[in-house]
Amino acid sequence: MDNRDRAVKGADLKAVITGFGDSLLLEQGLSASTVSSYSSDVKLFLEYVSSRHKSERDFNSDDISAYLIDGGDSAPGSAARFLCSLRAFCSYLKRERVRSDDPCDKITNPSIVRALPTVMSEECVDAFLNAPDLSTYAGMRDKAMLETVYGCGLRVSELVALRFDSLNLTDGFVIIRGKGGKERLVPLGENACYWIETYVTSARSQKDPDNSSQFVFLSSKSSKGPKPMTRIAFWYRVKAYSKELGITSDITPHTFRHAFATHLLNHDADLRTVQMLLGHSSLTTTQIYTHVATRRLHEIYDKTHPRA
Repeated sequence: MDNRDRAVKGADLKAVITGFGDSLLLEQGLSASTVSSYSSDVKLFLEYVSSRHKSERDFNSDDISAYLIDGGDSAPGSAARFLCSLRAFCSYLKRERVRSDDPCDKITNPSIVRALPTVMSEECVDAFLNAPDLSTYAGMRDKAMLETVYGCGLRVSELVALRFDSLNLTDGFVIIRGKGGKERLVPLGENACYWIETYVTSARSQKDPDNSSQFVFLSSKSSKGPKPMTRIAFWYRVKAYSKELGITSDITPHTFRHAFATHLLNHDADLRTVQMLLGHSSLTTTQIYTHVATRRLHEIYDKTHPRA
């Protein structure tokens, strides 16, 4: 293959990936991060197919199986994600009438054993909530963020993206735009309302005196105007508090979401309500927390019952 053929082939591959990404974004309404992940998976696979001297549109189930062994990650979780991306791509090719068959039909998804999430005790959560230094801007902001992420069970991406137009402190609720653009209404407890209002009225103006930013939680390090907190920045704040408290287990911002769900179930919430609060599209995803809550009950029983 000469350089001109390679250039044509590269341009054709780019056009296919671009069309696929546009379809996911515009027709299916998937998030930009999901579109990026799917497109990246498919691009790597098509490059692998090309390396086997085949057309990018002329792959079959054997090529998929070979890629999982030779060119991809055969771990169940990674393989399942890749197959999800490729199934979407094959559906796209059929809709566009590029091909009439679906080579993914003969591929079975790997069995995935879901690990139980790390869950903090209520005492550990209390320690985190009391850790920030309220005499500083960062401490006041972190206090409000920790109260909110635990009080509402938010994903960290939802927390840092929180805007004033989604917040109702008077009636105590927040409108969350989660995965796939789905909206859900989540109650805001008294503690979260109090600390958000305290942060906004007493500290936030230090970073945004003109109230020009629509984001609630602002970075403390930006020198070019108010900037929202990022997921990575909040992750580092949680890690700093873990070190300060002498906690050696792996606590992340997402651990507060796990704690939210498990503590609700421990206090007799029903699974369907927890599903709605977390924004899970399937009850199956939420059911993992019943195992965590049951395990916790057994631990308490074994520790406290005289006949255990």
